[in-house]
Parts: sequence; C-alpha cells; structure tokens
Amino acid sequence: MTTLFILLILSLGGFVYLQNRLAAARNAVANGRSGIQVQLKRRHDLVPGLVSAVRSAIRQENHVFDRLLEVREKAIAVRQGSLEDIERAEGDLTAGLSTFLGYTEHHPDVTSTENILQLQKQLEETEDQISAARRLYNGNVDRYNTLLDAIPSCWVGALLGFERAAFFALDADQLKSAEAVPPIDLTRAPS
Repeated sequence: MTTLFILLILSLGGFVYLQNRLAAARNAVANGRSGIQVQLKRRHDLVPGLVSAVRSAIRQENHVFDRLLEVREKAIAVRQGSLEDIERAEGDLTAGLSTFLGYTEHHPDVTSTENILQLQKQLEETEDQISAARRLYNGNVDRYNTLLDAIPSCWVGALLGFERAAFFALDADQLKSAEAVPPIDLTRAPS
C-alpha cells in the first residue's frame, strides 16, 4: 500500500512538473509573439515620418511613397490576425521598405538631411530588433514544440490539449522579394 501511495505521489508530481514546463514554454511563445508585435508597431510608426521627411526633400516618385504607406496600412490592419496574415503583410512591408530605401540611396540629396538620417537609423535599429524578436520567438516555439514531441511530456500535452505553435518565417516568395535588389526607374515623370 505504501509503495502504491509513493508511486501515485511520484506520478502526480511528474505530471504537475511536466504540465508546468509545457505551460511555461507556451507562455514564452506568447511572450515572444508579443515582442514581435511591439517591434512591428514601432516599425509601422516610423514609416510615415520617414516618408514625410523624404517627401518634403523630393517631390517626385510619389508612387514609391504611396506604395510604402499602403503596405504599412495593410500590415497594421492584420497585426492581431493569424501568423500567416502577419507574415504576408510584413513581407510586403519589407519589400516596400527595400524599394523605398533603395530609392533614397540613389538620391544622396534626399538622405543628407539630419531628420531623414535619424529616421533611417531608427528604422534600421527597429529592423534589428524585429529580427531579434523573431529569433527569440522562434527559439521559444522550437523549445515548446520539442516538449510536445518528447516523451512523457507529449502525453501530458495531449491530455491537456496543448497545440503546436507555428514558426514566424517568410514564405519563399516573400524571402525572395525581401532579398532582391529593388528595381528603380528614374526615367519616369513625377506623379
């Protein structure tokens, strides 16, 4: 009887321990996603200031500016949506920023003002922080999903309804777009 009682206590203790580890890992994933959203909001908040500053310095190629603001609005609209919608919108925003920054690099007179340089620096820092937040999130997802795959925590997870988390990543088209050098046509007439 004592042996049975000890086994029951050890089993219950093991169950509680595994459940607590799974809960902590799931919370780390949620915290990581929150960190990404904070950095994405910062990014979204910087874009209008940068566009406004550059627009005041140069009055041509408004389509580049308008496109960037358009994809920013779409990214803001899906910020609380599914991970897939966020990834798609952020991929479009990354491509828009690449085109925009490529345009400003080809116009040194545009980027020479202190205001624009400061905004670009903040945007670069934000991009670095987004990257770090994504790495943290994906590391937490990996840890959590590993716990859900490992025995015996997978049994506890299945019993309590824990579900696998999705990694935050760009799909192949978005990755290709983000890495591509943006085409810039300087022969167009101003809009």
